[in-house]
Amino acid sequence: MISRLLFLAVVAWASAEKSCYWNALCPYPMYSSKTPYDTVRGDIRDYPKPEGCQAISVWSLHRHGNRNPSSSVTADIKAVAGLKDEIIQSFESGRSQMCSQDIEEFKKWKWNETLEESQSFLTGTGYEELFDIGKRLRKKYPHLLQGSDDKYYFRSTNEQRTVVSGRAFVHGLADGTDLNLTVDGPWERDDIIRPYENCDRYQVEVKGDQKLEDELHAYFRTDEFQMVKNNIQKRLGIHTQLSPEDVYSLYEICRFYRSWTPTKQSPWCSVFSHQDLVVLEYRDDVRHYHRNGYGSRVNVHLGGPVLTDLYENLEAAANGSGRNVVSYFTHDTMMEMTFCALGLFKDDAPIRASERNPDRLWKTSFIASFSSNLIAVLNSCQESGSQTYRVQLFINERETELCPITGCTWKQFQDNFHKFTKTNLDFCNMNNTAVFEPETNSAIRAKFITIELIAIEAFFYLLK
Repeated sequence: MISRLLFLAVVAWASAEKSCYWNALCPYPMYSSKTPYDTVRGDIRDYPKPEGCQAISVWSLHRHGNRNPSSSVTADIKAVAGLKDEIIQSFESGRSQMCSQDIEEFKKWKWNETLEESQSFLTGTGYEELFDIGKRLRKKYPHLLQGSDDKYYFRSTNEQRTVVSGRAFVHGLADGTDLNLTVDGPWERDDIIRPYENCDRYQVEVKGDQKLEDELHAYFRTDEFQMVKNNIQKRLGIHTQLSPEDVYSLYEICRFYRSWTPTKQSPWCSVFSHQDLVVLEYRDDVRHYHRNGYGSRVNVHLGGPVLTDLYENLEAAANGSGRNVVSYFTHDTMMEMTFCALGLFKDDAPIRASERNPDRLWKTSFIASFSSNLIAVLNSCQESGSQTYRVQLFINERETELCPITGCTWKQFQDNFHKFTKTNLDFCNMNNTAVFEPETNSAIRAKFITIELIAIEAFFYLLK
């Protein structure tokens, strides 16, 4: 009996210890689109080249690295940062459920004034993320870093965070070589790596659609989110009543500040339990699904132009006229649209705010983290005495379902990617119904036929 009581006491003590954020052994690391790259990445150097093959060209698409919050988010998180003194006072008054050491970390914490001067700018952490990707590619394919500068091409969108990300990647790629590589652009308009910016149909039917706002409002009304809100209010013990927006701003300050420290910790994350973070992660999955993902066919179509570029560059390399390395630097919007065009991370049921599927494929922590990427490697091979080509495809430096690690054959690659050469942006014109109208009309006709059949069946049923 005594031994059992001792055992329960030890379990209770261990549970209490684990509830403190500062010494949690495995704090939840996934923070949707603000997840640091090192949390989810693989290492392209760990994958063998196909037997009898040599890489002759690399094409890649990259999201920018870790950045500062935008102007609106900065204003919101500065406002909730004003709760710091009240959080400390609540603990000292005995109303809080926080841990002593977590409160000590709060006392040390200071607002970073530079956030208000460099909103959305790439951070030092973000620079290192892209530099290290370039370095790993250089170490994996050193033979590709030889030759004239015109064998390489790099381009970014017209934002500071993508421009500097491109420079960081090129720095890591060419470091220690004789190459003098530069990044093209930024272009004011870029229909390959930012086609959605000038797509009227996207701006009106997707980004400006009330459906997106309705889903986010529905998320804040779910029982799960309300439980998170109540838990935080109780845990902090503060008199200020937190709104749903306040809770999300606390999440924002947690996930931004933690990504800038070597330990990937922030006292602001201590206000959340593990399960709270799981629920909050889902909010961005909902938002990105409808704004950038399978929530609209417009998004799927917008992922096509950049895949056309992928296909044409590898085809040119196979024909002997391609470049050694081609890389683009863009945003999470483009990454998600590209994955949708490829049919990746697609769940059987749509992502909805009202019901969180813990086993969903669409998880932005994995597919839209900082510095997320798609890398295609064209290999020249000798098979059965003849020259062939194999294509390897990696996402975040990990093997994908698109091709086996031994590579797709050239025919398999053509079969899967040649369709993107027919991609265009004509559908972006609101007056052009050629892409969407036929399918929509046929779907409507099918619904009417179904309704008519049901009505006929009901009529004859009543006659019985």
